[in-house]
Amino acid sequence: MEISTDERFISSLKHLAQKFNGQIKCNHHRYVLNLKQNINQYQLLDCITNQIVTVMKAKYLWDRLYIKNDTLIKVLVNYDKKSDTVIANSIFQLTPRILLDSLYDFALYRLKCRWDEVIQLVNENHLQLTQKVLFNELLRFLILNMDYRIAEVHVMNINNHTTICDQKLQPLKQCEDNIINALIDVAPKQIFIHADTNLSHDIIEQIEIFFPNCICIEYNAVL
Repeated sequence: MEISTDERFISSLKHLAQKFNGQIKCNHHRYVLNLKQNINQYQLLDCITNQIVTVMKAKYLWDRLYIKNDTLIKVLVNYDKKSDTVIANSIFQLTPRILLDSLYDFALYRLKCRWDEVIQLVNENHLQLTQKVLFNELLRFLILNMDYRIAEVHVMNINNHTTICDQKLQPLKQCEDNIINALIDVAPKQIFIHADTNLSHDIIEQIEIFFPNCICIEYNAVL
């Protein structure tokens, strides 16, 4: 099986290469990943579908939104993600040759129509959203209504670094230093803040602003 792309989705190709132990080669300005035929087809389908509703959606939003803000993009990617995934599964099928860039350009019409509705709404109000208070209200509304993926996380200071942990207090992989962006990536239903681990007041305040209905202050953490 061959999966290829132009430079736009090289990050998606790298993710697939790491997930399925493949190597990427560059051929005439295209990046090509060859995978063994005996890989788990269901896992591959899920991985590519996830790239559609995260990486490709993020690019589509970033290119069209007047407001260029990483946190806004992240929360819009997570907003109604379950429905996006259902549609992506219905329009994408595995074939011996998959062109991720062509998939993005020509096969995502139904998804792009959905994304355009959100883009239009935000763009029509972008002048008002330049005000910090109104912009934060929008972010908070979207965060409160996004699809949650895990039941709980614990936020604490470990070795002078704000860390997101699972329910067993084991650190989760964080791709973001910004705590709000990192929490959006994880999408927890409930957040336990371990205030006795020297978390800064600013960090606690940020979490309380954007996740107001998810917060529980926790003490006496066992590390």
